[in-house]
Amino acid sequence: MNKPVQNFADELERQIWETLAPLDVECWMTAEPVAFEDRQSGQYKKLRIGDRWGKEIFDCAWLHFQGAVPPEAIEKKVVARIDVNGEMLIVDSQGNPVRGLTSGSSFFSPELGKPLKASYDLPQSETVDFWADAGFNNLFGDLNSDGALAMAEITICHEEIRALFYDVSFLFDWMSNLPEDDPRRTKIFQALEQAEQIMAEFSDTEAVAARQMLAPLLEPANPPNLTVTAIGHAHLDLAWLWPIRESYRKGARTFSTALYLIERYPDYIFGASQPQQFAWMKDRYPDLYQRIKSAVKAGRIEPQGAAWVECDMNVTGGESIVRQLIHGMRFWKEEFGATMDYLWLPDVFGYNGQLPQILKKSGIRYFMTQKLSWNLINRFPHHSFVWEGIDGSSVLTHMLPEETYNSPAAPRSAMKIQNEYAERDISDQAMMLFGIGDGGGGPGAEHLENVKRLNSLTQVVNRSAAGFFKVWEKDADRFPHSKGELYLERHQGTFTTQAKTKLGNRKCEIALRELEWISVLSETLCGVAYPTEALDRIWKEVLLYQFHDILPGSSIPRVYRESNARHAELLDELEELTQTRCTALAKGRSACFNSLPFARTEWVQLDGGWLQLKTPACGWTPLPETC
Repeated sequence: MNKPVQNFADELERQIWETLAPLDVECWMTAEPVAFEDRQSGQYKKLRIGDRWGKEIFDCAWLHFQGAVPPEAIEKKVVARIDVNGEMLIVDSQGNPVRGLTSGSSFFSPELGKPLKASYDLPQSETVDFWADAGFNNLFGDLNSDGALAMAEITICHEEIRALFYDVSFLFDWMSNLPEDDPRRTKIFQALEQAEQIMAEFSDTEAVAARQMLAPLLEPANPPNLTVTAIGHAHLDLAWLWPIRESYRKGARTFSTALYLIERYPDYIFGASQPQQFAWMKDRYPDLYQRIKSAVKAGRIEPQGAAWVECDMNVTGGESIVRQLIHGMRFWKEEFGATMDYLWLPDVFGYNGQLPQILKKSGIRYFMTQKLSWNLINRFPHHSFVWEGIDGSSVLTHMLPEETYNSPAAPRSAMKIQNEYAERDISDQAMMLFGIGDGGGGPGAEHLENVKRLNSLTQVVNRSAAGFFKVWEKDADRFPHSKGELYLERHQGTFTTQAKTKLGNRKCEIALRELEWISVLSETLCGVAYPTEALDRIWKEVLLYQFHDILPGSSIPRVYRESNARHAELLDELEELTQTRCTALAKGRSACFNSLPFARTEWVQLDGGWLQLKTPACGWTPLPETC
């Protein structure tokens, strides 16, 4: 039954695009990213389909696309279709981000959707001329098809056939996931068979008629027994199978794609977590950042989560977790006027039992994850529950019932939520995060078209995460409880892998505490200026390296070469700042300092001899001139 329908859907997808002409492609290759102003500084190459355009993984290139639109097609919807077997960011004439594109060859779990984003709407003009900044890597730090140019063409998009394709694909997925004996399965199959018969010539007129015939199958479900909050999402690991510098670029591509689609889908709300990601856009792509700010103000982009980055929760020190929240919540407040009351950690490798206490004291009421669904042996039993810490503090917690933050927003998504939501007898509210992350640009057109049709299965609303939590919490007094650590039965190397990085992190945590302590004393007693800017900058960089694919040890070697080097440089800077303040306090004499909250008596080696010193709590004792 399924094969003929799948063939029909595949043929419809091919018929959407009518090729008009090829695009001419020029390329300037560099090992590292260069600015738009320097786009022609790399090694030049004229590209044809099948040509490799980089040398090594993570190489970069500026690509120049040119072509001509036939006069008879100018009034039609004309698009550029491009696949460079890498990631790409189209820019405007000033070099500002416009649209992110991704390769169809990138590996991605088929049940979660297709990673390809290849179309760029062209303005009405006889000429095509634009630039793009490309990365010689797929979504997961690898190359497919030898990194060769796969597609570069000017095409017409047949909108009616495109709409029919999404109807057929949606219904096919719904039919395929129904039980064999469900009468709806036969009804959908017969309707799809009839639609195929209508499409004898694959004309726009036939597509309109076929859609009208299928429309009754896509009417809203009545009555809905569950409301699903659908949020566009693009989980972005700030380093993992690629270096940190590529995450800047992935972020620009992702936000550009979100804004591009926000203009075309009026109900679409896109959520993005991690203030660090927004800060990168502010520093490196100021024009893009202003567009992001406008979209946030309009309620179309939602800043999500309270932490500076989605950090590890096992090795990271308690003080650092507090700083993650302070810096994260401060950024949202200063940049967007937003008060954040939920923590957003969909992909972190387990959660310590002290976390609810820290969250409660920080004003955090809600927590979202899905990672515990990755357990190897024991299935975590709840999706909506009260998480109680070891001290008795608690936060309301929602674990995504679909158990993924890369939902395809397909009928199978709604059916999984309906059938497997553990608290469906208690709560009629669930969250679904749809889109392709890690440079995939989040939702594509197929996700947003699916969301428009999902009401035929259940009630689906486009709503912010903050809005969801307010509605969902109405049943909180009936939620089950879970107490103590939320242990993930996976990634056990969290505590042992990349020990040098873990050591560097801990040394930085200690050194930051020492500098803060001595800076308060030296400012109060000696008038030495408190190093506010340096501490803010250093803390934020240390917090970055606590990201859940850096500190636990799951990233590629380049990430550790770079982060370990930076830890060493930060420690040198912290030591210099600390020593300056110690010298001021001791008035130029050598002294023994004690930053602990109790007096200490210790033996100190000095000039080849040993001296016993008693040092007061949070104080210092000058050393004698001779030992």
